[in-house]
Amino acid sequence: MSLYNERIDVRSTNGGHPALFSWRGAVYRVRRVIGTWDGGGPASPGTTGVRLVRVAAESEQGRSNIADITLDTATNDWTIRRLWD
Repeated sequence: MSLYNERIDVRSTNGGHPALFSWRGAVYRVRRVIGTWDGGGPASPGTTGVRLVRVAAESEQGRSNIADITLDTATNDWTIRRLWD
């Protein structure tokens, strides 16, 4: 497991779940959402903090991974936090 805090690009399904994400030039297909957690955050008008999403993902080469990705709900920016190879 490695710990990262790097921005990623995410494409979501119509239901709002991540379907694909790209990171460091590679594309990962989300095979399954394992769980989601709302982390909350500083109380500011219009913000709810950070949502953590743990996913089972597959690289373009077919390699399976588990990733923790987070959504900053105030900015809609996605970040990869952890990746298990």
